[in-house]
Amino acid sequence: MIELKNIQAGYEDAEEKNVLKVEAADFEEGEITGIVGLNGSGKSTLLKTILGMTSISSGTVLIDGKKLKLLGHKGRACEIAYLPQSYMTANMDVFTLVSHGRFPYLGFSKILGHKDIELIENALRLTDLWDLRDKKLFEISGGQRQRAYLAMVIAQNTKYILLDEPVSALDVKHQVDFLKLLKKLALDGRGIVITSHDLPQAFSVCSKIYLMKNGSITAEGSPKTLASGAQLSLIMGIGLHPSDSADAVYNYYLSR
Repeated sequence: MIELKNIQAGYEDAEEKNVLKVEAADFEEGEITGIVGLNGSGKSTLLKTILGMTSISSGTVLIDGKKLKLLGHKGRACEIAYLPQSYMTANMDVFTLVSHGRFPYLGFSKILGHKDIELIENALRLTDLWDLRDKKLFEISGGQRQRAYLAMVIAQNTKYILLDEPVSALDVKHQVDFLKLLKKLALDGRGIVITSHDLPQAFSVCSKIYLMKNGSITAEGSPKTLASGAQLSLIMGIGLHPSDSADAVYNYYLSR
């Protein structure tokens, strides 16, 4: 479990040092947890705080009971994989990109062993990219490229995967495929954390949701609980009709 306790965090070069203030939050293995809020609400900063990429002025982040600050960069990379909202298209083939997910476990020579190659192949097959493994990233579609980066974090073989707005650049079909894949990863025991400002997406795939505004968590609960509450409308400026929750909202994407 990832736990945040009494966190105040931010960025050293920012005018306001503590842009994130979270009393408590936890993220379980085998579940998909959504962090939902409008742009600028602090969703990305929360993920970066879990990763040790912000300056924490008070509070504690625990990864399976271990303090984040004691893990070191390599230790964190063996526990948590992260896919940011945007990234450059690297000049390499798909297989080479995905192999980067194994780098935290390799020595200075970065020579892949049998287990590494096995995990890379599994990630490529899981994301339906095995036949494209020798293609350059600029030769494949945007949706395929997004899956390639997801394959890289899957190959990292961590308990936890943090994804920042993972489907924002994909068309509807690729969004559906991506969300189904996240469901499968959670069923396999991975702890998935996604940020989103898209209600149907988040409410269709997550088992627990945190609502964020101005760097703080204002509500938490299951999608059904939050859909029928007033907080959702206050945070997002729009609500979900309770009568739609079972099918039109939660299963909208996954049933297509």
